[in-house]
Amino acid sequence: MTTSPVAGRPAPPPSTAREVPDKGKWAVKPLNDGKAAYTLPTEWKSGALHHKIAKERLSSIAEQVTPAWNSKNTQIQAAAKGFWNLCWAVAGEGVAQAVAMAGPGGSPNPHRLLWNLPLMVSLGPQSPANDPGMNFDPDTEPMPDGPGTRRMDAVSLALKDLENAWLSAAGADNGRGVYDAALWTTLQRHLQTAHTAAERVDRDERVLYPPLREQWVYDSTTKQNLRKGLTPFPTLAQGRLLFAQARVNAPSIAAYADSANAAANATVRGTVSGRQVTLTLTAAEENVHHVCVRHTLTFFDFTEASRPRPINTFWPDVRTFADATALTATLLPGIARSCLRELDRELGNVAKTADWLDEVLEISSADVDGRLVFYNVQFTDVAGTDAAPVVQAVIESFAPDGPDGPGFTRGDLDLIAKQL
Repeated sequence: MTTSPVAGRPAPPPSTAREVPDKGKWAVKPLNDGKAAYTLPTEWKSGALHHKIAKERLSSIAEQVTPAWNSKNTQIQAAAKGFWNLCWAVAGEGVAQAVAMAGPGGSPNPHRLLWNLPLMVSLGPQSPANDPGMNFDPDTEPMPDGPGTRRMDAVSLALKDLENAWLSAAGADNGRGVYDAALWTTLQRHLQTAHTAAERVDRDERVLYPPLREQWVYDSTTKQNLRKGLTPFPTLAQGRLLFAQARVNAPSIAAYADSANAAANATVRGTVSGRQVTLTLTAAEENVHHVCVRHTLTFFDFTEASRPRPINTFWPDVRTFADATALTATLLPGIARSCLRELDRELGNVAKTADWLDEVLEISSADVDGRLVFYNVQFTDVAGTDAAPVVQAVIESFAPDGPDGPGFTRGDLDLIAKQL
């Protein structure tokens, strides 16, 4: 299927990108209408489009496209035009023209074009339980002959390379960014790789690529949908063996269940929408105990009937409470830095920082120093000033959300419980 809007003709120049379209109404009509071209599972309702690279990250690229396009440096200008022309072609004729029509004077908005690239979105259920926030949200597939392990598909691999290249460039020169010709050439190369991989998939002239049903799990108890991501899913037999081996001579951790004693803490500082924020994230022993009984093979409580998530993931190497405490101390600084990024995304524009009080961040697939982690954090105190708030928060739970630990559905855990 050809995707070039007008064969042989370059894309029209991008708009200034000063106007960021409404993120709640980001999709142009061809993309929205494209969902109806597929028969979706009932639990997906009318379906939804999930960005692999978050809109916020794509917008940071969009903000630099027009300055590079208009650069007096001819190498930067040529490289930026190459990237922009490829984006225009990858969008496809219907999407590209809809993006142009949505802009003043038919000038395509870079934010809207990048947000609406069909290969950038994945068709799935509405409101999945594991919201990745600003984190990369790949399509994944089982590894052939692997013991339940998973990998990114070819499109997601290339888009992750594109995101990594962008983040490296944006963070260069002490955060001022280096947006040179080599960067735009690299982005073009990764986007071309993603496009080549995407076009191997037959979409029969449809705008959207087919939904990948295998990567989604539906839980009839909670009526939640979750994406499997990169979490490995062992078989029942493998799972029973993992739990049985981990629970041999397991020590009691009951004494920590209601303990408010501090187990670990981390303090980080960063900018949130111009505010200089100091965040201290604390884990009490009762929080670490919660992680143990929900997310470790050794201490998992099979008798708890109120498990809220369709899938539980497990830290396989936590065999004692000391192990869990050490893991908490290791992860807290990275989780705290992730909290600042999510604060900026979700609450940065709130007029008064006092309104952050009691807010909860529940984030999936956070990159915590190279590990993908799910976490749940609640803000418990906001002091200081609006310009320089001092924030206290408690981590209520954290779990592996990638290849660091196995995952089991609620049904599998119920069956394993009967075999232990």
